[in-house]
Amino acid sequence: MLFQDGQLIGWGSGDVKNVLKSANEAVINDEVKKRENLTWKELSDIIAYEWLEKFVDTGVTEEIVKDLNKRISWIEYRRALMHSKKGHPYWREVADAKSLSHPDLKTTYVISHLLAIGALEGLKRCKLSDCRKFFIGPPNRTWCSKPCGSLFRVRQKRKKDKY
Repeated sequence: MLFQDGQLIGWGSGDVKNVLKSANEAVINDEVKKRENLTWKELSDIIAYEWLEKFVDTGVTEEIVKDLNKRISWIEYRRALMHSKKGHPYWREVADAKSLSHPDLKTTYVISHLLAIGALEGLKRCKLSDCRKFFIGPPNRTWCSKPCGSLFRVRQKRKKDKY
């Protein structure tokens, strides 16, 4: 995340961890969704969760892209001169923080940017029924962590042994 004089906000591929963490907070705190007075963070977590759920369930369809574009059309952008990893300056379009006045705008902006740079490729949802956290992984990976995979295998074995 980039803040310059509190006015400009930009996101990079490293921020995918923050989005996954935010969405997974909503998975963990499922009862929070039922409350009326949500904090900015709780609302952002739920919005991130809903976007990632759409991507996992249907992929990034034309309809989803249209919806993202419709929402981010309200955001004002500025150009910032940045340094690349190699030290060369380049222009980058970044959102004006004043136009990100609602968690939906900010979260949708972040999600859109991460999609555009390919940072959400390999997005999955843990197959363990009582976990369901989001993660980024290779095509053959099924669980978000080793403990989830182990628990799944133990349950499968116990189920098999029962019959």
